[in-house]
Amino acid sequence: MSDDENIPDAATAQRLIKEFEGVTNTNEALAQQLLQEHDWNLNQALDTFFTNKVKEQDHEMALQIHLQSNQQSSSSQIPISIEEGLKEGILTTQAPEELTVISWNIDGLDVKNIRKRTKGVCKIIEDEKADIVFLQEVIPETLEYIKSKLSGFEVIRGIQGDYFVATLLRWGRVYKDASRLIPFTGSVMGRHLLHVEAHCGQVKLDLLNTHLESTAEHADERVAQLKQSFRIINNTAPARNVLFGGDLNLRDKELASCGGAPDGSRDCWEQCGSRQAVRYTWDMTRNTNLEWAGKFKPKCRFDRLYLKPSRAFACSAVHFGLVGLQKIHGTQSFPSDHWGLMLKLKLNQNS
Repeated sequence: MSDDENIPDAATAQRLIKEFEGVTNTNEALAQQLLQEHDWNLNQALDTFFTNKVKEQDHEMALQIHLQSNQQSSSSQIPISIEEGLKEGILTTQAPEELTVISWNIDGLDVKNIRKRTKGVCKIIEDEKADIVFLQEVIPETLEYIKSKLSGFEVIRGIQGDYFVATLLRWGRVYKDASRLIPFTGSVMGRHLLHVEAHCGQVKLDLLNTHLESTAEHADERVAQLKQSFRIINNTAPARNVLFGGDLNLRDKELASCGGAPDGSRDCWEQCGSRQAVRYTWDMTRNTNLEWAGKFKPKCRFDRLYLKPSRAFACSAVHFGLVGLQKIHGTQSFPSDHWGLMLKLKLNQNS
């Protein structure tokens, strides 16, 4: 039982409860219970909450928030607790006002320079301080390498298979609540959608990462997969923000055949100004990873992100750019034959 002298005044207690709720996305009763058990020490209450959450999910990595030094290799990373992370300033009880998202087909099916290319992808993800990452064309070998290099992320993989999508969430910034796999039953390429429910403070997120059927001859199946994805977006609760995207292999006429984007959702490239310099994500006029016979070099906007904001605690797209535009040092290869998408999301933590 806590001593009376450790009980804060009503205003302080209410502030601590609200901060606990904001970080954990829980209710007032649980916040008050854990804070009382820890003499209203917010750091200790948070540490207990996340420790218990890990035990429930049987996920031994969830408390491995890693310190990373620019002068140290990944083998020297130091695992720390939530409380230590708060003291070091790596974590904060204040939910972030902005998140960085990267979506990227990393071309795992091309074996040329694959380790160096994957290393380059990981470096860009860290350099850009990404919080949410949608990857497509991940293979088992690159998945293990990504896990070893990006140990500050929770990695949720798609289907078991030769290649798949994976969604990464940065520990201490975005918290996974649930996930599910949705196979596209008509796919001949093993394509699927990975649906991750997460939260960042008060902002609730439905993250839909996919790689739709490739090539022009599979347009009908691709449109069917797009319609299925749009139905999921339309059925999402209004209180949740939906971010949908990946390598959609999409042509504008195919989007039009579906009636356009779902009600309330926007193409993030368009929302951020439709800048022509960052329009094309598969651009054979600039990217030389693939050989293309003939003088005509195609460029397409295959990779896209769509955002449907919630009615409260919403997020909005404020900047759209591309990553992976430089060749890997010591090679003639870019990280992928696709440019990666980088999106900045502004979060409204106030109802």
